Amino acid sequence: MSIEIRNIFKQFGTTPVLRGVDLAIADGELIALLGASGSGKTTLLRILAGLDWPQSGEVLVDESDWLRLSPQERQIGFVFQHYALFPHMTVFENVAFGLSIRPRETRPAKADIARRVVELLELVQMGAYGGRYPAQLSGGQRQRVALARALAIQPKMLLLDEPFGALDARIRKDLRRWLRGLHEQLGMTTIFVTHDQEEAFELADRVVVIGEGVIEQVGTPDEIYEQPASPFVARFLGGVNELPAELRNGHVHVAGADTSRVGRLALGDGQAVLFVRPHEIDLLPDVSGTAIIRDVVPSGALIRYEVALPQADKVVEVELARETTRERALTRGDAVRVNIRRGRVFHPPKRQPATSQNGKVAQAAHTH
Repeated sequence: MSIEIRNIFKQFGTTPVLRGVDLAIADGELIALLGASGSGKTTLLRILAGLDWPQSGEVLVDESDWLRLSPQERQIGFVFQHYALFPHMTVFENVAFGLSIRPRETRPAKADIARRVVELLELVQMGAYGGRYPAQLSGGQRQRVALARALAIQPKMLLLDEPFGALDARIRKDLRRWLRGLHEQLGMTTIFVTHDQEEAFELADRVVVIGEGVIEQVGTPDEIYEQPASPFVARFLGGVNELPAELRNGHVHVAGADTSRVGRLALGDGQAVLFVRPHEIDLLPDVSGTAIIRDVVPSGALIRYEVALPQADKVVEVELARETTRERALTRGDAVRVNIRRGRVFHPPKRQPATSQNGKVAQAAHTH
C-alpha cells in the first residue's frame, strides 16, 4: 500500500500544527515520524487514520482519495500508547472484538474468528494468555495484545502512536526488535510515531524528522545521522557541540582546535557554525595546549570530558573509550590538544527552510 501526502495543512483554532506537509511512503515500508511533543507527528498519524481532518491538502493511498473515506472504510490497524484494552474482556475477547462487532453480512463465523485469534496470539507470542485479563499482564504483554487486536481485522496499514512510550527501557528494546521482525514477516506498510531517536533509528526503513509542523528531513537512519539537513535536525538528534567557526578557502577553522582532518568544504568564506558530536573529537595530552579539561564524568564504557576552549565560555563535550583514557591518563585540569575528526558546517548560522524529500537543503556542508 503506497501513500502520498500532499500539502497537508492543519490548525487547531489559530495555532498551525501542520504547515504544508508532503510525504511519499512506498508499499511495505516501515516509517518513523520522529519529533518532539507538539511537532505535529501524532496529528499527521491521526489524519491518516481518519481520526482527524486537515483544513487542506490530499492523502492518496494507492491513488485513492482517503480524505473521502471514513475510518472504518480505510481498514486501518491503530495501536495506542496506553494499549486501550477493554479491562472486562479476556485477552482472547479483546483480540476478537474488531471482528465480532462487524455487521452480520461481513462478520466471520465464530469458528473463523476463533481461528484467527489463536493464530494472532501465537504470532505475537501470547498463545498461552488468551484466558487472562489485561490487569494480569505486564506492560509489554498488553502492548502485544493491542498489536494482535489491530492485526485481527487484516488492516491495509498499521499505525502506531508512541507504542512503547509507557514501557521501561529494557522491555522497549526487546519489543522494538520483535516488532521489526514481525514487520519483515508481514510486509505491511507501517508508520509509527516516536520522540525517541534510538527507537526510530533501530526500527525504521526511513525516518521523517518533523519540527513545528514541517518536515525537516526524510532519509534512512544513516542519512539522517550522518548528513543532517539543517541545524534543527543536528540539534534534535542530541549530543552535539556547536562551535563558532570561520571558513577560509574552503577550510573550516575553530579557535583552539585542530580541524585539519575535517576536509574541504563547498561553501564560501565567512562566519559559520561547526556541529560536532562528542565522539567525533579526540583529546591528546599537550602541556602547551590552550584547551583545559574542566570535568571528567565516567559513563559505562565511555568517559565524558568537558573541555574549555580559548573562546570565552565555550565548553566542548567529548566522549572517549574508557581504554583510551586509561592509556592517556587524562584528568581534570590537564592541558590538551583538541582534534576534530569530522563535523557538519552550516552557513549562515540560522534555521534553514523545510527540506525536500531527498534531504537536501541550501548552504549546508557535511564533512568526512
